[in-house]
Amino acid sequence: MEGRILLLWIKRISILLLAVILLVAIAFGIRTKNHVDTFTRDLKSETSTAALSQSAARINSDVNQILGVANLPIVKQALSLAKLNFVPIRDEIEAVIKASPFLLGSDIPKRYLIAFQNSAEARGTGGILGAYAIVEFHKGSFKIVQTGSNEALYKISRTKIPVDVPAEFLKLYGNHPAILQNSNLSPHFPYGAEIWLGLWKAKFGEQLDGVLAIDPSALSYVLEATGPITLKSGEEITSENVVSETLQKAYKRFETDNRARKQYLVEIINSTAVKISSGQFSKVGMAKALKQGLIENRILMYSREENAEKELASSRLGGFLQTTPNNEYRVVIQNIDASKLDYYLEKSVTVEALSCENPNQTQVRVRLTNTLKSGKGLPAYVLTRADKGKPADLVSGQHRFKLFVYGPTGAKLVSVSREIRTSGLGGGSTERKRPIYVADVDLAPGQSENFLANFEGGKGKISFVDQPLVRPTQLSIKGGC
Repeated sequence: MEGRILLLWIKRISILLLAVILLVAIAFGIRTKNHVDTFTRDLKSETSTAALSQSAARINSDVNQILGVANLPIVKQALSLAKLNFVPIRDEIEAVIKASPFLLGSDIPKRYLIAFQNSAEARGTGGILGAYAIVEFHKGSFKIVQTGSNEALYKISRTKIPVDVPAEFLKLYGNHPAILQNSNLSPHFPYGAEIWLGLWKAKFGEQLDGVLAIDPSALSYVLEATGPITLKSGEEITSENVVSETLQKAYKRFETDNRARKQYLVEIINSTAVKISSGQFSKVGMAKALKQGLIENRILMYSREENAEKELASSRLGGFLQTTPNNEYRVVIQNIDASKLDYYLEKSVTVEALSCENPNQTQVRVRLTNTLKSGKGLPAYVLTRADKGKPADLVSGQHRFKLFVYGPTGAKLVSVSREIRTSGLGGGSTERKRPIYVADVDLAPGQSENFLANFEGGKGKISFVDQPLVRPTQLSIKGGC
């Protein structure tokens, strides 16, 4: 059942990306559908990958024309009012079109790991790996090969990372990512994807072709398009309550029966899938849901095929921590106590340009808050403290995690400060040419702490990439160079 649902997600994502193109095309009378139909027909035939790439290029040319028109001020304003402006995901649409001949098994079958990330337990790319499926793509068709929950995957962990990683990676994370549930500690998605694939190969001797990670929080966006769903019990799940019901209340409701909790989640996703598969949704609403998921980095993809990965790397879909010159900042949380308390964690970030002299001077202020009022009454599973060196005066609901503040490529971490030195000031490190301030944080319910990191360097306009957790970062960018 889980595999069928996961399969539907990947299939719908592919279809909806094309639907985005068609929606705008219809609006402007552009005959993109002809090229899409040709591509679909050729994909199912014996057409070569090279020929499919040419067909994809024609579709991409149409997309450029469509989005070029959509970017005209008067048109852009009209589309924005209707929330139909898909120019912000232009790179993602283009990447999928160009990569599709290599991703969809046009020459030989391709097998992918489909992973759902649970954002109540934070990892660099979002959340801990939950349910999964192995699916096969061949000439546009889809087949379920294997399904399972995260419990089955834990058995394939190793003591050493099964793929080559840079020395700086080992310095930052050690061999902890060799444990499957920790494989995606880094915000650079290809690292986690490659380790997942390496662990799979080490255990089963099978080389999978890629990974698609989907944040289950995106389900709330989908429910805006489908409308509420009703479970067998009569309970109504809506876009407003699905996150709290699945990532918070379900842990209490099924405190003594974790299997029943997982089945509850399956029923919710399955009921949504029934609506999608039967066409009971707004196409425009679904396209908007997909757009929001992409913008918020809740849909990520990795391919071992070099040509496909090159295209994915150029967009948010690839989940890259880019090494090209930029002025990009990130604030990343890593859960280290194995709790589900990241559901209650709130982040406020201010990135401020202090000086535009060469090199630039930029300050990042971070405020982290454990919004939980009290741990009293929460299940032990949610309150887990599996970390070493717990304080003797530990308060129920106290949450320990690591904070990573990333500066731009080639920049320097100049100075740092923090409000509460429970575990020392913290230290500096690097990842993919990025300076990082790293601090160990332990917050009791209702407690907050402020951090400050000053960076020197960075080129271009200030930007910020948000980690896709339950609560979006409250972001403020001030000044610019």
